[in-house]
Amino acid sequence: MSNPISDGIKSLRNQHKLTQTKLAELAGIPRATLANMESAQSNPSISLVVKVAQALGVSVDDLISKHPAAHVTEVERADMPVLHLDDGKFSSTKASPISTQNLQINDISMMPSCYCKGVPHPEGSHELFLCLDGIATVEVQGVKYQVEAGNLIYFHGHLPHCYGNEGVKPVHAVAVVYMA
Repeated sequence: MSNPISDGIKSLRNQHKLTQTKLAELAGIPRATLANMESAQSNPSISLVVKVAQALGVSVDDLISKHPAAHVTEVERADMPVLHLDDGKFSSTKASPISTQNLQINDISMMPSCYCKGVPHPEGSHELFLCLDGIATVEVQGVKYQVEAGNLIYFHGHLPHCYGNEGVKPVHAVAVVYMA
C-alpha cells in the first residue's frame, strides 16, 4: 500500500541527493525517526511532517503531492537560524533555505569594534560579500580590504578570512557563498 508522506519524503530526499542522516540533521530529528517516516506504515505527527518539509524547502502539500506545484517556499525571519559571535557584536542570519545545499545567503550585522573569523568553506567555493551600510573590513589570507556601502568583494571561500567593523557606525552586509 502506498503512503503519500513516505513516498514524498523518499522522492524529494533522493532529488536533493540527501542521505537519511543529512536530511534528519537538517530537519532536527533523529535519523531513526526519519527512517520510520519513510516506511509505508508510518503515521507521523504533523509537526514532524512540517519539519521535514521545511528541511526539503517545500510545503507540506508539495511533500505529499504526486505532482507538486511550482516550488515556492516562504521562510519567516523567526525561522532563520542566527549565529551570534564576538559577545553579540556580530550576528549572521542564514537567509537561504536549509535545503539549498550549494548556496548560503547570510544577512550580517556588525557593531563597531567587531572582529570575527569566518569559517572556511570547501575547496571550490566562492564568497561574495556585499556591504549595504557602513564600512566593513574583510580580511582574506591576512590582507585587509575596506568594503564601503554599495561595494562588493569576491574571494575563494576556502581561503582563511575574517570580518570586522573598525568604524563607529554599525555595518549591515550580505554574504553569499556558492559551493560548486
